[in-house]
Amino acid sequence: MGPEEQASLEDRIRGLEARITRLSSLMEVSALINSTLDLEEVLGHVMEKAQSVMHAEASSVMLINPETDRLECKLALGEVGDQVAQVLCLEKGQGVAGWVWAEDQPLLVPDVARDPRFFRQIDQQSGFRTRSILAAPLRVKDRIIGVAEVINRTDGEQFDELDQELFIAFCRHVALAIENARMHQMALQQSRMQQQLDSAKIIQQSFMPQVLPGGPGVHFELAARNLQATAVGGDFYDAMELDGGRVGLLIGDVSGKGVPAALYMARLMSDVRFLAQRSQDPGDLLRNLNEGLCERSRNGLFVTMQVLIIDVERGTASLANAGHLPVLHISPSRGQKHWLNNSLGIPLGILKGQPYDTRQVQLVPGDFLLLCTDGIVEARDAAGRSFGMPDIDGTLASRGGANALLETIINQVMEHVQHVSQHDDITALVFHWKGSGQEKRAGKDD
Repeated sequence: MGPEEQASLEDRIRGLEARITRLSSLMEVSALINSTLDLEEVLGHVMEKAQSVMHAEASSVMLINPETDRLECKLALGEVGDQVAQVLCLEKGQGVAGWVWAEDQPLLVPDVARDPRFFRQIDQQSGFRTRSILAAPLRVKDRIIGVAEVINRTDGEQFDELDQELFIAFCRHVALAIENARMHQMALQQSRMQQQLDSAKIIQQSFMPQVLPGGPGVHFELAARNLQATAVGGDFYDAMELDGGRVGLLIGDVSGKGVPAALYMARLMSDVRFLAQRSQDPGDLLRNLNEGLCERSRNGLFVTMQVLIIDVERGTASLANAGHLPVLHISPSRGQKHWLNNSLGIPLGILKGQPYDTRQVQLVPGDFLLLCTDGIVEARDAAGRSFGMPDIDGTLASRGGANALLETIINQVMEHVQHVSQHDDITALVFHWKGSGQEKRAGKDD
């Protein structure tokens, strides 16, 4: 073998050794990606390896911010990496990285001084001197999520096509690392949100009555249902036996979702139960609640509420409203049904010193009162059509008691929405007054 053939063979061997070294570096990168799901940590490891194998002075990873539609620096390594990270922010098409983003293809710039696409302002602000750049897009499936760069070979040579081929392979790993970390972060966030929703549901349910007032021998019956949505709403209801043969009913909806709304509701329910034992008038109850909520409101939360206090001996119902849906009064014996549009006060917790008027209604035996939240009215089917205000046939209501009427309403709503998930709670409370028995005795005397 002659000297020329020997030299050629040695060159090929060195080339093969270099390729093996580069392939080994890619295998190391794969191991680094699988070692952690922390985005900053894995990016740091991968780009340090890329910078070393590419013999580069500096490197950077820029990701597209969909809110600003700009490339923002996620990582910058090198002598002035910190300074570069602070100032590196490019629009689409701006600079080498912006061009790569716009064209979705790699770019090799041997001499930036001769390339008009180079954005010199970054060097001016950071004090770094860029001579050559190799940039490639970061792709996840069919979309570009960012751009990675290596800058200036340390040996003074220019980046070549073999460097570009290797760097493109590195960028595939970088994009994969970013996607894995983002998916992991999203999964953690969803898990935390689910835990919060579960906690909120537990709080919400724990403050609703497990057993409703009533039973054999009483003059009334109650039925209630709360169907929780996929996202925890702020619906609540309560029913309390008060002194003097009275029953207190309330239904409401706290603005907001999740744990803050659930905690707000929990404190509210405690206040209601305390004040209800001392209030003869539902308007006074709402006024006292409003003052307390306004004094301690910090998160912009407020609540709509309808309150009824019913004398179950006489069948008189007093009601007051704070921005909630009206009560539906159904009187089968009189063939009547109408919404009790009592004077609307504003929701609680917004403005102090608000008046809440009380209205009185006389019931006759067999009458029903329906209280509900906007989750029923706004329940949507697959076409996006709302259920609207419940329309209950008085004859149908007369065939059963409170439970039968409640089941009728819930079934109507469920038939409307079918299998469509709802984003607000569906809550309803039905009061049925049987009469005190005095009417029967009066009829016999006649």
